[in-house]
Amino acid sequence: MKKIYLILAMFVLMTMALPLSLSAMEYQYKFDVKNMQFSWTIEKDLIHVKLSAKTTGWVAIGFDPENAMQGANIIIGFVKDGKVKVGDHYGNRKRGHKSDEKLGGKNNVINPSGSEENGMTTIIFTLPLDSGDAYDKPINPEGISRVMLAYGAGKDSFRNRHKYRTLYEINYSTGETKKIK
Repeated sequence: MKKIYLILAMFVLMTMALPLSLSAMEYQYKFDVKNMQFSWTIEKDLIHVKLSAKTTGWVAIGFDPENAMQGANIIIGFVKDGKVKVGDHYGNRKRGHKSDEKLGGKNNVINPSGSEENGMTTIIFTLPLDSGDAYDKPINPEGISRVMLAYGAGKDSFRNRHKYRTLYEINYSTGETKKIK
């Protein structure tokens, strides 16, 4: 009997140690812009993200871009035939990006999931605030940062150009946003 209680106690402790279930997560902040929604929660050294757009193509977010796409940690994803593909890319030039893995880094996306329903594509994922990867800048949970949001039209391919893109200043700890362009 003691063994059963011990196993049950260990199970409860392990469950409590895991991050919140992403599908059931209540995000702390969100904002809507031109048929897109970006929601996030900072939890210890992680950021949990939900990104949706009115498209059957890809959706993407770029953290801390320097010059257009250049320098950004870009997370891009789509859903095809019920399967989710989420990539960790780096803005290696002003108007382009490559996967971190092709550049010699690694894919630091944790627990990717998503859906495509009624013309809306949603990707959900978690990132470390500081992965240590040369192709990922640390995400500063305090103060002002830049974020790019974009989505592609109709094709499930990372090579398809964006239909919409925008750039915002964001404060991850207060939820405040300001459009840059």
